Amino acid sequence: MDHRAHALRPAAGRPAAGPSRAAGAVRRRVSGLALLLLAVAELAWLLWCLIVPLPNANNLDVPPREPIRRGWILLKAFPEVVPDTTFRESLLGRGLLELSHVEHLPQRIPIVLAAGLIAAAAIGLGDLVATGLRLAGRLKVGERLAVDYGLGAALLGIVTLIAGRLGWLNPWSCRIGLGVAAIAGLVVARPWRVSRPRLPRSLTAWLPWLVVAPFLGAMALGSMLPTIDFDVLEYHLQGPKEYYQAGRIAYLPHNVYTNMPFGVEMLHLLGMQVMDDWWWGALAGQLLVATFAAAAAVLIAGTAARAGTDTTRAAWLAAIVYLSTPWIYRLAAIAYVEGPLCFYHAALVWGLVRLSGDPSLAPSRPWGLLGLLAGAAMGCKYTGLVSAVIPFGILGLVASWRRRGPGPLLAYALGWAVVMGPWLVKNVIDTGDPVYPLGYRIFHGRDWDEARQAQWQAAHGRRSITAAELWGGLVDVAGRSDWQSPLYAALAPLALLRPGSRRMALALWGYVAYLFFTWWLLTHRIDRFWLPLLPPLAVLAGLGGDWIRSRGWSILLGFLLAITLLTNLTYDTTALAGLNEWTGDLAFLRHDIPRRLNRPLARIDAELPAQARILLVGQAAVFHVNHRVVYNTVFNQENLETMARGKDPEQFRRALLQQGLTHIYVDWKEIQRHRQPGGYGFTDFVTRERFAGWVAAGILERPTRVGQEQDLYAVRGRQ
Repeated sequence: MDHRAHALRPAAGRPAAGPSRAAGAVRRRVSGLALLLLAVAELAWLLWCLIVPLPNANNLDVPPREPIRRGWILLKAFPEVVPDTTFRESLLGRGLLELSHVEHLPQRIPIVLAAGLIAAAAIGLGDLVATGLRLAGRLKVGERLAVDYGLGAALLGIVTLIAGRLGWLNPWSCRIGLGVAAIAGLVVARPWRVSRPRLPRSLTAWLPWLVVAPFLGAMALGSMLPTIDFDVLEYHLQGPKEYYQAGRIAYLPHNVYTNMPFGVEMLHLLGMQVMDDWWWGALAGQLLVATFAAAAAVLIAGTAARAGTDTTRAAWLAAIVYLSTPWIYRLAAIAYVEGPLCFYHAALVWGLVRLSGDPSLAPSRPWGLLGLLAGAAMGCKYTGLVSAVIPFGILGLVASWRRRGPGPLLAYALGWAVVMGPWLVKNVIDTGDPVYPLGYRIFHGRDWDEARQAQWQAAHGRRSITAAELWGGLVDVAGRSDWQSPLYAALAPLALLRPGSRRMALALWGYVAYLFFTWWLLTHRIDRFWLPLLPPLAVLAGLGGDWIRSRGWSILLGFLLAITLLTNLTYDTTALAGLNEWTGDLAFLRHDIPRRLNRPLARIDAELPAQARILLVGQAAVFHVNHRVVYNTVFNQENLETMARGKDPEQFRRALLQQGLTHIYVDWKEIQRHRQPGGYGFTDFVTRERFAGWVAAGILERPTRVGQEQDLYAVRGRQ
């Protein structure tokens, strides 16, 4: 793509401004009145963010009906700011106490080593690709490592998928293969020949590192804790667990979510193989997912640095804003796919700014890289098609049109197909629908029908379009969301005032608007779905924070950063952002967390004989369960209904015994939750009366009440 093809970089054809000229531009004077008005607006915004009730916050020493606000979190951070608050009762005091059990840190060493092996293999594989594209030598060390890691992780996912489909997955083959990939990358890349970055030489230069260190440390420790999130327990980790236990990757008819692109989940599967244990291996995978946050911050800083010269402050501000966002901590501590998804969006913006306008590069090479990154984004989540593949594909089309040749677009499409193609082929083989279950109207995939489609649409379809809903979405994204940072709205608009970067700022704002409106118009508006707009917003915030270098603005900026970073860090230390027992005993937590999440299910898992096989009805968050279980998600055909519908009691009993089922666990609470208005829906076939009839017919034993709304039935005649 030539220098006219996009607006996400400084204008080509003109020499870059020298350091003194650029420094003078951002140090220009503004009137005292203008700065005063800006200060009033910024402080009013900060005050609003501190007092607005957080919509999803749970109770933390606050009466149940009292809303939690960021201001309360800030006041509760230190002892005695709120009267009678001791050090142990202050939020930062509690956070420090969670770091005090250092005797348990050695438990993390195998996790770190396993994750380190996989990360080294990803970097090695990614560097092989970057070297093949002749891009590696043009990158700074940090950018090179970040891009290599992201590229390699996506390609490792493809290799793992193919090996798993062929039944070649086992601990030693994975360990050896990963080691070979890591060594091959070292041989080709020869990192010892790359110039090393200079270490900071003054306290001021070390300050940004000291600011981000607590956030990065909390992310790393939080990621190595057992997961507590329903979606992660249901499929992000449960799918890889079933693949690990089976020794191969195959169609799972009971879990529709495992037919989504599983590029990120393959890291968990590799962790399980390397550690030869599904529970400990999942922690290694979670640490790898958390690593994407730091990699994204490097590329966000690199993008901000391309706005011109003398942009070190803009680069650091962009990285700090991103890493200090509670959402980013949450994505690192909980194994969602949105953390890697945000990385690939950061990498796409970085690649377009950093490489696509380089006249010394053949145009197909950077566009091949962008295609790989876009495929990796879609390989995290189907929504990447809209947020990444389409917009950058359009830019590739424009580049091809301007060059009067198809090279950029073809390279982009080929890169996308290399990463995303295997996932589509897998679904075609398993279900007949490449984007199962989203393409039902066209492909009519396996085990899907009109009832399933209607249920899916009711849960995941587009929401009503009203002015009130639009305003609510804007407010949530700007700052009302529990895990959002006020710094984005405070600083990003100012990027339009920064000399030398207005063109880039306008283009980034256009991309942010595209991401917001496609989220709002095309999805069911769950908050995690808008997170890909955080990377471009972070770049804008870095540029906006550096819009001027006057003493007055620097003081105001320092105040905004101090208050917001302290509030965000305190928030991250609480249970509001996720499990925070950072140095806890993992052996104890392995058994304790299931009891906290679902005591009845944990009870039967602990008390039933090892050979028991349990049919779960109404419950699908099963990752922590050690027994063999038969379950299904709410969007799959109910297993119980499949075995019992249209059969007399004796036929039903034989169906149970043929599958080796010894017990049926029924979670009436979950069933009722799904049946409530706004729930996902649940089949009417499952009723208490039907179970009573099976007990009366001698198919099942009388139920054992294992919870207030959970029953366990033993199958009569079981072995």
